[in-house]
Amino acid sequence: MAHRIIDRISYHAVYDESITDALEYARDNGFHGIQIAVETPHLAFEALSPETVREIASLVASQNSFVSVHAPDDGLSIFQHSPILREGMHQYYRALFDFASNIKARLVTIHLGSMAVFRTDTRRQLTVPEADLSVYRGVAAHNLNTLIDATADRFILCIESYALDEFSLFLLKPYLENQRLALCWDIAKTWNNPALERYFFSSLDHVKQVHLHDIRSDEDGASRSHCVIGSGEIDFTSYLNRLASADIPDYCIEVRPREKARESLEELKNLLGPI
Repeated sequence: MAHRIIDRISYHAVYDESITDALEYARDNGFHGIQIAVETPHLAFEALSPETVREIASLVASQNSFVSVHAPDDGLSIFQHSPILREGMHQYYRALFDFASNIKARLVTIHLGSMAVFRTDTRRQLTVPEADLSVYRGVAAHNLNTLIDATADRFILCIESYALDEFSLFLLKPYLENQRLALCWDIAKTWNNPALERYFFSSLDHVKQVHLHDIRSDEDGASRSHCVIGSGEIDFTSYLNRLASADIPDYCIEVRPREKARESLEELKNLLGPI
């Protein structure tokens, strides 16, 4: 089963000079694709000419690789309730989805975002007024339906595991069941969260992208993620053995810069063993 993962490994293109530069690095260093960080100004799709977009699509096809797109984290919350801000968000996503389609992206991954919460003097936990929860349920459904319609079945739309909770998983359930949405599992971001890990292991049929990076504690005791695989505390072998039989098109190494992603790729090969 090892080859099913090795043949689907990409890396997160963030510090590359351009998208074509990232694709060429992927081709020359054993990766089968890239995930584009379109929120960075130098990789922003809005600045690309139609000729460059066609060049990217041609390069993807000629080297038999694949691309995925990671939407910006900030400012695009599915819980956005302002109709004025929502229209701007939907306009951005329509343009992003057209770009993803034009370069033949395999999938687009988004974060759900969060509801507005404020700390108080009287409660330890963050709470949302019940009246607002009702609004958030409605706008989340509206926003998700709008985004799904905008994909027009041109690629897989994935929701990343980052910040998912019981409330958001309840909202996602019908979309996952009818396969209008899929999941992206960032293993490091559910690590040490047994309930969420159980959910993802029981939902592998819905997982279409996996993010891979390690967690390591610094000398001062602070832990940080997006570290080279094998340099930290996550036992990747146990995850990979269970993931190998799942139908997951993209295993993205989210370790930066790309030279460290390549180190992670070599470690993954060691963990997976002979092909």
